[in-house]
Amino acid sequence: MSYIEIVSINEEDKWDKIVRGFIDYDVNYLNGYAKAFYLHGEGEPFLFYYNDGITKAINVVMKRDIAKSHFLKDILPQNTFFDISTPYGYGGFWIKGEEYETVMCAYDNYCREQGFVSEFVRFHLLSNYRDFYDGSIETHTKNIVRTLDLSFDELLMDFEHKVRKNLKKANKYELEVEIDYIGEKLDEFLDIYYGTMERANAKDNYFFTREFFEKINEMKDNYVYIHVLYQGKVISTELVLYGSENCYSFLGGTNPDYFDLRPNDFLKYEIIKWAKEKGLRRFILGGGYGTDDGIFKYKKSFAPHGVYDFYVGKKIFSKEKYDELVKIRVMDSEPIEKVAFFPTYRA
Repeated sequence: MSYIEIVSINEEDKWDKIVRGFIDYDVNYLNGYAKAFYLHGEGEPFLFYYNDGITKAINVVMKRDIAKSHFLKDILPQNTFFDISTPYGYGGFWIKGEEYETVMCAYDNYCREQGFVSEFVRFHLLSNYRDFYDGSIETHTKNIVRTLDLSFDELLMDFEHKVRKNLKKANKYELEVEIDYIGEKLDEFLDIYYGTMERANAKDNYFFTREFFEKINEMKDNYVYIHVLYQGKVISTELVLYGSENCYSFLGGTNPDYFDLRPNDFLKYEIIKWAKEKGLRRFILGGGYGTDDGIFKYKKSFAPHGVYDFYVGKKIFSKEKYDELVKIRVMDSEPIEKVAFFPTYRA
């Protein structure tokens, strides 16, 4: 008897029913989240579901055709070599029960039977899955988690002094907040978001299409746009995703013409207020572009004691295929040992 079920991206209702069966499920595991990144070109998602009646587990995986990677698309035949990765954000196994090793064995066997070459995992900050992971684990960056298990006054006092100072300044300008549960102001959001990405010289893959956001907007009760308005105009905005306990600072930005009004700090505080009133337990702000950069320090100012290590996992299922692909990719260029990116053949 098989305890494994593979749910395709097109089985939306079945997929989400399984995920919501975990009382503490998170938004990163829902069908709409995976489907948005499918549209973004990150691979074909599927839900790996294990249930033996005692232990149950889920994992969202993107199946990627290696022949479509930038350096190998004109060299390899398509639909021949595949690897897998968790979607952007946080992922890996969400497990309820004690039989971790049984789940891992079933998963590894499945991946090898399917001929996957390797796996890359972005571990969820709040999961203990990495303690049982049988691949290599690394951490090079940190993320910020704002616990909401405090009163509003205690939250304010837990911010760094500069945040309270900026909030006081923002309040002088009588900024307004608008909670948008349907993406009514998507055009205004996109104008600000794309402008923010351009100023940051962000990579092309951060310029998500309108279709991507429209897919996210189908995730009823799992997303909200929170806008800051000045004299009726949206000047700062953020798309917040949320599950049963956590909400995430997903994507957003600010009109630079209004930086002096301190709308960023005002927006983050309003998100925290909204999340706490909704009964959520944590607001996950993420990290920066690099180690301890300005963006990271800004996020940390809202939760000086909420610094978490962000871990990634790397696993090779077929050493023979992996080495073959690395040889094709590297050819006569730099030595393999100097390539830090994983998997090396995608570097």
